[in-house]
Amino acid sequence: MKVRIGPVLTVTLAPAVDWTVSVEGFELGGVNRAVSSTREASGKGVNVAWALSRAGVPVDVLVPGAGTASAFIDDELERAGIPHRTVPTRRETRTNITLRVPGSSTKINEPAPALSEDELAEVTREVRARAASAEVVALCGSLPASVPAATYAGLIEAARAANPDLRVVLDTSGEPLALALAARPDLVKPNVDELAELTGRTIGTLGDVRSAAEQAMEMGAGAVLASLGADGSLLVTPEGAFRAVSRDIPVSNSVGAGDALLAGFIAGGDFGPRSLGTAALWAASAVSAATTLFPVREEFTERIAVAGDPDPAIALTEPSRPLSKTPGPLTAG
Repeated sequence: MKVRIGPVLTVTLAPAVDWTVSVEGFELGGVNRAVSSTREASGKGVNVAWALSRAGVPVDVLVPGAGTASAFIDDELERAGIPHRTVPTRRETRTNITLRVPGSSTKINEPAPALSEDELAEVTREVRARAASAEVVALCGSLPASVPAATYAGLIEAARAANPDLRVVLDTSGEPLALALAARPDLVKPNVDELAELTGRTIGTLGDVRSAAEQAMEMGAGAVLASLGADGSLLVTPEGAFRAVSRDIPVSNSVGAGDALLAGFIAGGDFGPRSLGTAALWAASAVSAATTLFPVREEFTERIAVAGDPDPAIALTEPSRPLSKTPGPLTAG
């Protein structure tokens, strides 16, 4: 039985236009001719909204922006019939470039433009106003360098002040994640490296992932959805731990797989094992698609398994990177 989820508000403080150029070969310093070129409205929360909307889940998108890149994002969302609000800014929205050659790709990401205090205050007012009619708020992505690290904590508090029954999910990393835990988001979605940084742990097994997730919950997270790359994903809740793995999925493009995982989890509706299965299906569908605008491949359902209490001794294919020399975990306040 599918669970119908109500309106989902996504908030992306660092939106972008993703410009992908494909060439048959590349010569540094030479003239290279593109064989194809595409542009997509992007940013982590925008990607989540795209996936949800294409699956029939009502969404509302909030981004700051200005200039031609922002106008492109507005036009694309308008064409798709996705409700959205762009808070006007003084600095132009960024464009990120992906150069694809056969067998590899290279990304060049512009830094997110700064937001002034007035612009950030307007974003907060919009979150408060739009959260009142939402069922879920998804706060996604990195913060522009000028924005205080505690911004996500403040946005969670503003959203909950408008709607105490709201569920809040957070997909970010570093100090913004650590400080946001004090506001008690219902779910956070780190990858292995982000979870290791948050907790000050080295993560090499499923048991390490679970222990780190439980530490994150002690710091304030309601639940943790850890993306493990080739090892699937692990959901840790007060009721226990559940792992989703997929097999025999053709991989075409891994960009945006984490955003698809989060979108699928939200769409699953129960924030438990059912949601984890939906999340794994959407992530598998995303990696099998050529672009981030993927169709959900229901035929992959039989290739996905969800089980509770996974063996803690299972080693990760991609353990966490070595921690910095600074000892101890990031703190939540």
